[in-house]
Amino acid sequence: MEETQYTRVVSTRDFLDNFLPFDSATRDRVYNAVVQREDMLYTCNRWAEFPPAQGKYKELALYPAFIKVANAIAKAARDEVGEREDQVREAVWVDYHSQAPQTLEEGATLIRPDCALAMAFADPSKAPPDKIEKLRWLQFVAAVEAKRNFDQNDQELISQLLTYLRLIMVEQKDRRFTFGLFLSNMQVSVWLQDRSGVLGMDVPINIHENPKDFIQVIAAFATLPAHRLGFDPTMKLAREPLPPIHTYRLTSQGPDRFTIQRYKTNNDVTQWVITTEQGTFITMRVLNVPRTDVASGSGCIIWAAIRYDDRAVEPDRRKVFVLKQLWQSDGRVDEGDIYEYLRRVGAETGDPDAKYIGKLEFHEIVKIEGAVDNTEHLIRRGLKPVQMHMTEEQQPRKRTRPTNLEKDEWLHVECVGADDMKLISRFVAGRQQEMKLPKRTRVRIVLGVFGCSVKFFSSVHELVLLLSQFIRGHRFAYKHGVVHRDISPANLLIALTGDDIPPSSRFDPYDVRGCLIDFDHAKRTQTVEERKVAFDADEVHRLTDLEGYRFFTRKDTDMVTDEVVHRAVHLIKRREPYISDAADITMHARFYIKAALERYKDSGRRPPPNNLYTPEALRWNVPLLHPPHAIRPVAERTGEVRSGTPPYISVKILNTKMVHVPWRRNTSIPSAVVHDAIHDMESFFWVLLYLCITRAGPGGERRNDLICKLDEIPVEQKMQVAPLHDLVHCLFDGDMAKIASHKKDLFEQPQNFEEQVLCHIHPYFEVLKPTLRRWWNLLVLAYAFEGYEYHNIHTLVLELLDPAVVKLAPPDDSQEDSQNAV
Repeated sequence: MEETQYTRVVSTRDFLDNFLPFDSATRDRVYNAVVQREDMLYTCNRWAEFPPAQGKYKELALYPAFIKVANAIAKAARDEVGEREDQVREAVWVDYHSQAPQTLEEGATLIRPDCALAMAFADPSKAPPDKIEKLRWLQFVAAVEAKRNFDQNDQELISQLLTYLRLIMVEQKDRRFTFGLFLSNMQVSVWLQDRSGVLGMDVPINIHENPKDFIQVIAAFATLPAHRLGFDPTMKLAREPLPPIHTYRLTSQGPDRFTIQRYKTNNDVTQWVITTEQGTFITMRVLNVPRTDVASGSGCIIWAAIRYDDRAVEPDRRKVFVLKQLWQSDGRVDEGDIYEYLRRVGAETGDPDAKYIGKLEFHEIVKIEGAVDNTEHLIRRGLKPVQMHMTEEQQPRKRTRPTNLEKDEWLHVECVGADDMKLISRFVAGRQQEMKLPKRTRVRIVLGVFGCSVKFFSSVHELVLLLSQFIRGHRFAYKHGVVHRDISPANLLIALTGDDIPPSSRFDPYDVRGCLIDFDHAKRTQTVEERKVAFDADEVHRLTDLEGYRFFTRKDTDMVTDEVVHRAVHLIKRREPYISDAADITMHARFYIKAALERYKDSGRRPPPNNLYTPEALRWNVPLLHPPHAIRPVAERTGEVRSGTPPYISVKILNTKMVHVPWRRNTSIPSAVVHDAIHDMESFFWVLLYLCITRAGPGGERRNDLICKLDEIPVEQKMQVAPLHDLVHCLFDGDMAKIASHKKDLFEQPQNFEEQVLCHIHPYFEVLKPTLRRWWNLLVLAYAFEGYEYHNIHTLVLELLDPAVVKLAPPDDSQEDSQNAV
């Protein structure tokens, strides 16, 4: 969960009037109808079904009382208001305490709310009970957590309710936000979860003393338009051959009956019909793996989709799109604008590398009834947080463990994750809540390119060729002022090269190309041309002790031109401005030149004529660059936000503490970290290394050595594979802190790379060992001196990959591959 997510409260009156509005005159009529019931549901100033205020009672007594009262109020409200097409068609309050609804996601914890407002579900007599249970999380409109005496300053109680709301948000793909209720025999409190966080009532409603407010809550749930309860009116459930339908309009009987066939066996393959400003699409399946441990945040989900009108077209002849939906944080550069900008620049410049960037079809801000769908205004109605009202005894606290009588109430507390507690720890009742919740706006991006992750490469040759294309696409974006900042296998697309190629097939390397996608975390900066550092020739010549340099290198067989020395001095003076003595500057320059010569020899390139190295030979014939600070000042006010996918994030980005990469006698202090091309090039390196260590070849599946369970294999085999398991856990599969720590250790002791990491590459990728070794040494040199290798990293990485492309190409394709690699 992002650290910018918080829990807030607003005044109870504002909450009711803005989130659960219900006409006061109609409310009075509903109240009269309920009070005049023959069963005396409300009498003597209290709801008769609820346990008495005094005396002991079991929590179980709350459930039937609430269900009876809530459903009676809901019926009376619907009778008064009538039914409309935009309402939830059939919904009743149900007691779920005795049976826990299962999630459709395998391995998810089985938990349950005490009660819930649930949409219509299939007739249990006509479907297996386990199938019905699997669908219930998809049917919840609101969840209820009941306690004998709830305290909404109780962190664990709040976290439990938020767990339910999180699961509703995750499982229901057409849900924008959701509601939850705390309930006791005396009071109720309502909370709202959206993509910005959680908003609740500051003071619970006394249901007996303020029955009309309680009626307003239940009546609003029964009569409000579905989009006011968090549903997305632009999404419908596909159900061929019948027309699509909103989930909230499904019924328990008839052709619109809610059945498990509607949702298949897995929620990710459920098909949705999505209406956009540019037409209607039908999704094929989910392409990414949405996080199931968070509800707030971007909520990014990516589908493969086709035009709705093309659904009858033969699969091999219809165009497949990538449809991405997310809640974009205010202040972040719009991803659609970045695609559009890069498309325009590519057209203007004719740069051939532009084709390695995903092709934008269109992008839009989603609107509901003409209003922009965002958390601050459309959902939260612009309400401002207030301080929690509480007595001295109601200080924030954690629960003590229950007595035997209360064991049943604690049945589901253990499912609360650490991320929930982080969210709750931000909610400190009674303190001034100064920090503002992030504003998020829902956007959709449709790409006119489709394919699969680089993990599904067809050969080692294709893998390297694709990687070189991804890097060319990255270089194009970077050159024109876009830093990607989230390189991962999911964002490296093996794309079909033409619309006439059937998307259902898999082709040889010349039918596909690498496309860099997902610029959600990218930042706009100055272009490379605008960031060039001026080369002051007069100052550099004054600070260069050429005579001293030649004296110390007189016995070296490798010689460099004066221009190489000057450029090294230019770098050292920029990196170490406090050094003013020419001899000292030249000495540091000598260390750098020596390191660069070592890397050149390691690169596999032929030595220059007469062993005389020039700036062109060392690839130093480029300017140094100023750091790529974001153009938008908003992003810089609170410092640079570090981003990426943890297994592939650069060591410098992962670690908040300084990472000092050594190179013999180099003593330079690392610069402050600003996400640059070098960090993304390191991410590309981790992607390739990850595939080489965890895969046994094409197909996308993990190697058998990693699939086996260590406690189920013979001791001898365990001793062989345990180091591999440890390495993968430490560098890729562990938590962020572990990954950051081990990457830091590896870079600070780079000599261990061969022995600790490279030795675990699967034999299928043995041919790539030299390339990975040289790439590692290049990164170490670039980080150690932050010199020309740091600023010309694209060229140097491609010089490692392109020869491998040619070498690995089939014999009859070597000439064509050579042309592609240039």
